[in-house]
Order: sequence, then C-alpha cells, then structure tokens
Amino acid sequence: MTTKILNGKIAFVTGASRGIGKGIAIALANAGAHVACIATRAGNANDVVTTIQAKGGKAMAFGCKVEEGGAVAATFAAVKEHLGPVDILVNNAGISKPQPLLEMTEENWNSHMDINAKSVFLCSQAAIRQMKDAGNGGCVINIGSIVGQNAIPQTLSYCTSKAAVEHMTRVLAVECAKYNVRVNCIAPGYIRTEMIEQLAADGKLAADAIEKRTPQRRMGSVEDIAAAVIFVAGPGAGFMTGETLNIDGGWTAYGYL
Repeated sequence: MTTKILNGKIAFVTGASRGIGKGIAIALANAGAHVACIATRAGNANDVVTTIQAKGGKAMAFGCKVEEGGAVAATFAAVKEHLGPVDILVNNAGISKPQPLLEMTEENWNSHMDINAKSVFLCSQAAIRQMKDAGNGGCVINIGSIVGQNAIPQTLSYCTSKAAVEHMTRVLAVECAKYNVRVNCIAPGYIRTEMIEQLAADGKLAADAIEKRTPQRRMGSVEDIAAAVIFVAGPGAGFMTGETLNIDGGWTAYGYL
C-alpha cells in the first residue's frame, strides 16, 4: 500500500485518460492526492476517476484542449473552484506520429509542438500562478522522453518537442525557485503503453529489437514511471529542481547498438 505522502495535495494531470497519464493519476491518488484528471473531453477520463474512487481515492474529470490558452485558463479556474489551488502539476499529454523528414507535413510538426511543448508552457504558467498566489510552493513534473536526448530517425517533430520540454524544465526551475516551486522532468524510455503497441502494430517500431537494445532487456511499465513521479512530487526530492530523470532501463547510458 502506498504511503500517503501527498495527503491533501491537489494534483493536475494532463493526458490522464490512458497509458502513462492514467497510471500517474492512480498513483497520485494512492499517495493521498486529490487528482484532477484532464483529457480532451471529460468523459474520456471517467474510467480513471471510477478506478480511483473504487479504491477510496479522490478524483474528478475535466475536459481541456491543453494546447489552447483559453481552455487551459478556464480549466485551471474550474479545478481551483472545485478542488482548490493546484499543488502538483504533471504535464503528461503528448502525441507521437512518426514521419520521414522528406514526407513530414507542417501539420505534423505543428501538432507535436502544440500538444507536446506548447501545452507544457500554458499549463505550467497557469499552475505556477496558482502556486505563487497560494504561497505554499508547489511541484511541476514534465513528462519528457529519452528521445529529447537521443536522435531517432523519422521522429524529428517528436524528438524536437521533447527536447524543448527538457530545456523548458530548466528555465522554469530557475525562474520559479523564488516561489518555492520545484520543476523537474521525467524522461521515460520505451514504456509498454497503448501508443507503443499501436506503433508496433503499424510497423513503425520493433518491440523485440528495443528489448534486446535495452540493458535491462525489457520495456518499462507504466508503474515504473508513476513511481518516479511520486518520488519527485514527494518530500524526499525537496532539494531537487531543474533535473531530468531518465527512466529507461539503461537505454541512454548504453551507447552501443
């Protein structure tokens, strides 16, 4: 049973309807947080809310297009009204649509930048405003990717957007430390989620080859990432800010193909 180290905290998780975001939302609730589960449409997050409530946790679903400033402002206002000011923000929402460079469309580039990077700016700004006004500090956790550091062919827009998330983390951390707000990034490696399974089914990813390339000889699990989020959000990481944690089974450290 997870210790309630986040008891009473208000957590805002984007992309909470499935995959890593769903696992993070459940883990935060298990740790005692009251979780605002954010999806493009509120109904998409109903399953995770039901799962949390069935285990005695607290959660509400909210709909928000996190790449749109007006929608983000309205959603943060609604969360504050219903739950209180945000203490923990997890910027998890993201997309991955591989395309070779010479076939890549402007739409592909823009959608990755908007959903993977612009949303981090918009949500972080809104959350940190609430944290500053409340005066209790806070924690922002950006879900990046090891491809923000490692070059993977046919994923220019995805890699670039995730590199932006990692550097945004450092700038936010330095600027917002004076508000007692910590900002860190968790960079997952290959995690077995619906998105990875779909990429494998589409022939855009070779699961067996990834497992062989990974020193731990497996893909990661959603629980691996959720556990890292709980640590970074908790008091044990109180002096950590501006950092990126690679949770990748040794992928980045291993430089040999």
